[in-house]
Order: sequence, then structure tokens, then C-alpha cells
Amino acid sequence: MKTLALAASVSLLAVTAANAQDWRAAAQQDVEALHQEIQQNHPALVTGGDEAGFAQRLASGYAEARDRAGRVRDADDYAFTMRGFARSLEDTNITFDPNWQTPPLWDGQLWSQMTTAWRDGQYVVTWVDPSARNMPSVGATLISCGDLSAEEFARQRLDHWEGNLDQPGDREQTAPYLFWDRGNPFIGGLPGSCRFANNGRGRGRDYTLIGTFAPEPSRRAAWASAVYTPQVPLGVESFNGGTWIHLHDLTQGSASQAFLAQIDQQLATIQGGNVVIDLRGARAGSAALGYSLANRLWGVDYRVSQQRIEGQIVYRVSPDNRQYFVDTLGRMQGDPVFAANYPGAVRQMQDLIAQFDAAAASGAQTFTQQITPPIPAIEAAAVEGEEAAAPAEVATPTSAMRGNVVVLVDGGCRNACLDVVDMLATLPNVRIAGSPTGADSIHFEQTRVALPSGHGYLNYGHKTWFGRTRASNVGHTPAGGLAYTGNPTDEAAVRAWVGSLFGG
Repeated sequence: MKTLALAASVSLLAVTAANAQDWRAAAQQDVEALHQEIQQNHPALVTGGDEAGFAQRLASGYAEARDRAGRVRDADDYAFTMRGFARSLEDTNITFDPNWQTPPLWDGQLWSQMTTAWRDGQYVVTWVDPSARNMPSVGATLISCGDLSAEEFARQRLDHWEGNLDQPGDREQTAPYLFWDRGNPFIGGLPGSCRFANNGRGRGRDYTLIGTFAPEPSRRAAWASAVYTPQVPLGVESFNGGTWIHLHDLTQGSASQAFLAQIDQQLATIQGGNVVIDLRGARAGSAALGYSLANRLWGVDYRVSQQRIEGQIVYRVSPDNRQYFVDTLGRMQGDPVFAANYPGAVRQMQDLIAQFDAAAASGAQTFTQQITPPIPAIEAAAVEGEEAAAPAEVATPTSAMRGNVVVLVDGGCRNACLDVVDMLATLPNVRIAGSPTGADSIHFEQTRVALPSGHGYLNYGHKTWFGRTRASNVGHTPAGGLAYTGNPTDEAAVRAWVGSLFGG
């Protein structure tokens, strides 16, 4: 299926103007297209080591999505049909995005006048509407709702809709939605009664719950009571004995340029003391900004010399997968600065396309490339205008960082943030601390396909990395004394705890 050239976004007014029949037809059309795109191009069906399991998930998810598509009435029904299909494949790099403005994390329609967080293996109330009466208190733990245990209730409402509850990072990030109505028609309405144990003790008592409109300021406050929400921009600040680097957003732009300029101005001081690289909530952007930061702190030659990237990349041979690299080559050659400075990258892309052609001519479904470390820091150099790393044989590089480094993460660290943490974890005197991150699969490098209705996009990884240090669909989980078990929204407590990791 060819990628369609569609507008990047659609106004909400235009979206909501479509009638139920239009939305049902769109869902049915896009379910077929998603199934075809994955079936024809996704590497897991031929390279993933779980071909039978993935094929079974694709078949069952497709059948379920077709049934739901026939019941679609509006934009929400459409979006949850498509999102549920994508997530049913259990590949964290397969996602669906509706083709309208992404709402904030605290988006919702109705709620039960409260919010919960995932703390110490339980759903705990962290916010209650001040105007509500006869509600569980803040700190109460959920025991059950009707005939469902807290776990069964959470899986019915959240699992494979808002996230994967087998992923610790998703548990953390989806917990606020447990008693929110976010427009999903396939999970039933809000519960009328649930049992809570106040202060987490005893058998608890039943509370009658009333679904009401959820005003945006209240939802925002409720979300912030349950999940860490970055409150400061990219920047640098001093703390006792070191430097705290706020890197909550990896988006390239004027803010990132100003951030790197600030790093450059204070570089000698930063390199001489302890450092916190705060990646909590860093779900947006690309890994290039993280690489640019590391290149400055440790030195680009040293950073590259420490990369322990190994294994094999397996490509699935298909016309669409080949076209991705043809398009990439076109962009490289169309940029005279890139083409002049990185002729080796252009040649590599040309060689890769030739391998696609040779494999297709022989009837092969896949071909393999061995990873040869270190991988040059092209992504950082191209974006930030840095010098490429010197050849390793010229001299043995040394680290410019002299202090200890704590990389602080949480469930909001996902997507490109995981690549940054993978890289930082290879460097000396670095410890990964905080709570579990999000996860990604070994099927990587995203293809983005506009679905034929014009209402959404499918994203999936088009090649497979065997031998990656982190297993597929696994994130980073700090352990032992590096695991933060307190309230993640209590910033004073978090900072005191982080200070203790340096002996403070």
C-alpha cells in the first residue's frame, strides 16, 4: 500500500461534522488498510522470532477490529477501534494516531470525580473533587468494582486501550484514567459503585460513584497529582554539589538550541561535578538532542568509543519497505550540505537499496546486515552542526566528564528517550535511577502511513534488530537503591532522594 499524501492535521470541527455512517465507513476502510499494511510489510511476520505468535495476534486483532468497525458511530469510536487494533499486536512500536490535534494527556469527557495513581502495586486515590460528597479519601486503595477485582477492573478499562498493563511504565502513566471516561465505547460506562480501603487498611467499604462532566482545570490538577508532569523548561540549574540538567523534551528547535548554548557556557563546571540528567516525561522529540548533550559532556570521540552496539539488522523485502529508503536517499541527495559532508552515508543508502533489489530478484523475503560499532554520531552532527567523530585509530579518547552522573527516568520517558538512555547507560559513572520507563520493540525505524480515509496514520518499525542489549518490548527498570518508590509528584522528596544517591 502506498503512503498517501494527506494534510498533517484536520480541524476538530471538520472531524465532528462527519456523520455516523461516514465514521463507520472510515473505520471499516482503515481496518482493512492497517491489516494489509502490516501483513505485507511488517518484519515480525518473517524476521521476529515469533512469527506464529505475531500472525495469530494479527488475525485475532483484525477479526475483533472488523467487528468493532461495524459499530462505529463517531470520531471517538473510530479512534478507539483503530488504536485497539494497533495495540492488540503487542508491538510497542506499532501505533495509530488520529489525524486531528492530539489532546493533552489529561484529556477526558466524564469522570467519577476522582483520580488514582499506581503506587506500590495498588491503585491509590490521589485527588478528589472538593465539591464531591461521600467519596473515598485521598490515600484510599481500590479493592473492587462490582464483581471485578481491582486488577480485573483495570484490565477491562485500560489494558490495550490506554496502554499495556504488563509494562510498568504504562501502569504508571495510565492509572489516572481508571475512573475517567475518555470516549471509549467498548469498555462500558463508569462504575456505579466500588469498594475502597481508606488508608489502604481493612476490608474497606462501598462507595456510590457519580459520573459528571470533568472540567479541564480539574483534570489537569488531578493528573498532576498522580503522574509527574514537567514544570520547568529545558535548562540547567545548580544543586548542592553539582548540576541538574532538565531534559524533559527532546524536540529540536529554538528551545533546544538555547539549551545547548547554556550547556556550552557552563561546560567546564558541569564536567567537574556531579550531574543529574532529568529525562522524566521526555516522550517527544528525537534522540539527536540527547546525543548532542552527551557529545558535549563526555566528548564526541569518547562517547562514540563507548558505544556497545552489536548484533544484526534484518530487513523484510517488500516494495513499500524499499521505497522508504529510496525516499531517504532522495532527501540526502537533495540536501547539498548533507551530501557534501556525509558521502559515506549516501553510499550506504545506495548499497542498502541495491541489497533490496538483489534479495527481491532472488525471491528472498529478508536480508541481513551486521552492525559494525561504533555507529557514527551522524544524527547529532547533522542536526547540531557538530564535527564528526575522529577515527578511533588516531588516538585513544578520554572522557571529559569527571563527576558521577544520575540519569533520572520515569514512565514518561519513551520513544526517542529510550535510545538516549541506552546510549547514556554505556558511559562510565552513569547510573539509571527513578521508576520504570516506557518500552519499545526490536522492530524499529518508523514507517508512517496515511490511512485511506484521511482520518489517521499507522506507524510501525520496518526492520528488526537482533542482539539488542534490551529485549523487545522492555524498557529500563531501575533496581535496588536506584528505584524511587515514593510519590513521584512530590518534587522536594524526589530531589532529596536523588541527592542521597551522591552521598548527600
